[in-house]
Amino acid sequence: MTEHNQLMQIAQTAILNYSGDIDVLNSALGMLFTGYYYGWRFLYIVHSKRTVRKYEKVLNIKVNEYFQPTGTLSHRSAGLIEANKHSNFWKCVSGDIQIPNRKLITDDPQSA
Repeated sequence: MTEHNQLMQIAQTAILNYSGDIDVLNSALGMLFTGYYYGWRFLYIVHSKRTVRKYEKVLNIKVNEYFQPTGTLSHRSAGLIEANKHSNFWKCVSGDIQIPNRKLITDDPQSA
C-alpha cells in the first residue's frame, strides 16, 4: 500500500468511527496531513502534547511511530527551525524554551 493510500485509509477509518465534536475530527485530519509533510517534530512544536495525544486517539496512530521526525516541508516551519537550534527539543515543546513564531509557515523561515 502506498503512503497516500495509507493516509487515506487512516482518514477514512477515523471519519467512519468518530463520534463527537466535528472540530476535533477536522483538526485531527489536518494533523494527519501536516504530519505527513512536516514530520512529527513539527506537530509537537505547533500543538501541545495533550492535543497531539487527543488527535492520535481519533486517528488511532502514534505520530512518532507513523511519521518521520521531519518531512519534505519542515524547512518552511519557522518554529521548527528555531527549535532545532536548541539542544533539548522537548524543552522547546514544553515551553521551557520559548519559540517565537512557532506556528508560522513561510517560504523563508530565516526571516521570521
